[in-house]
Amino acid sequence: MYTYESFITEGSFTLLQPVFYSSLLASVILLIFALTSKSISGTVVVFISLILIIISGQVLFFDAIIADELGLGGDGTATLLFLGIAFFSLVSPVIFFIRKKEG
Repeated sequence: MYTYESFITEGSFTLLQPVFYSSLLASVILLIFALTSKSISGTVVVFISLILIIISGQVLFFDAIIADELGLGGDGTATLLFLGIAFFSLVSPVIFFIRKKEG
């Protein structure tokens, strides 16, 4: 029915999953920097965390709109990836400020 079939996997819209995987990777890298680096600022950690959560939330929202318009099912993997991104993005500033307070 569609000219490009690979964005549908078992009736679910999965075209935007690479965006979620990239954001998850960025949030894990941010967590690693928050754990190990002393040259990064707390403002930068908080700002990047907020940006990752906002962009991932918008992509999840648009993913649901596109799936609905195409008559496809939602993608549970995208929701779980968003929750992972939100978790790592919220934990990074907390860990950064705990480490800064101790050190």
